Order: sequence, then C-alpha cells, then structure tokens
Amino acid sequence: MKLTLVDSKLAKVGYEFVNYGEADECRTCKIAKACVNLERGKRYRVTGVRDKEHECLIAGRATVVEVTECDMPAAIDRRKVYPGSKINFEPVTCDNLLCKNMKHCKPEGLTLGDPCKIVDSVGKINCEKGQNLVLVSLKKL
Repeated sequence: MKLTLVDSKLAKVGYEFVNYGEADECRTCKIAKACVNLERGKRYRVTGVRDKEHECLIAGRATVVEVTECDMPAAIDRRKVYPGSKINFEPVTCDNLLCKNMKHCKPEGLTLGDPCKIVDSVGKINCEKGQNLVLVSLKKL
C-alpha cells in the first residue's frame, strides 16, 4: 500500500487509474513529493480514502488516498497465453474503434513491447472480426 493524492472528485475506493507521471504544474507544487510518487505507466486501484485534502494546481482539490498496484486486463492471441510466462505486449491489430472489446485490445497504459507477466487467463473474448483472443490479467514489469 502506498499513499498518494488524486483529484478529490475521483477519490473513491475501487477507482483505477494509470499513472502517466507529473504535469508541468507539479514541478512548482509544495506537496509534489507526496503526490508524484508512483511508478510511471503502472495501473493503481484506490483501496482507502483518507480525510485529508490539499490544494492542487491541476484538479483544484486533491485527496490523500491509499493505493495498490493492480493488474491490467488485456486481450492477447490465444496461442500466446501461458499463465506465469513473460511476454512483450502486442496490441491486437484491429481498426474497429466501436468494438466493445477495444478497451482490452488496446488497453490504457500498455504499448507495443512493454514487458509483462501473464498473471491469469480470465476467459475467451468474442471477437467481431473472428480473431482467437483471450482476456488475461497482465502485470506490467
């Protein structure tokens, strides 16, 4: 468990986000060390909300929260699914931006070549284009 700050409107248990690093405004903030303290590119889940707020140059108000790193759901080719194995992430090749599976085929926080570990196979994905895909939980390394 780590402590960090998030926009007060988003400070709810269960909220998940990918840390993209600090904004330019954070460089002059007095509490940046408490806020910009997570690993860039990793996904986190809020597990607790503290009763402490601070002014934020970006969000207006930021609340102290407890977070843990969490796995990233992603679709991958079924032939590459071996729980426990390490892979370099390859997003699914598809141009159907309205597909209900797009959030898994091109998941937020994962890009081509990112080293990951397959934690678990969640289940088969019904691909509209007929690709043989499985939904997995990935831990970004």
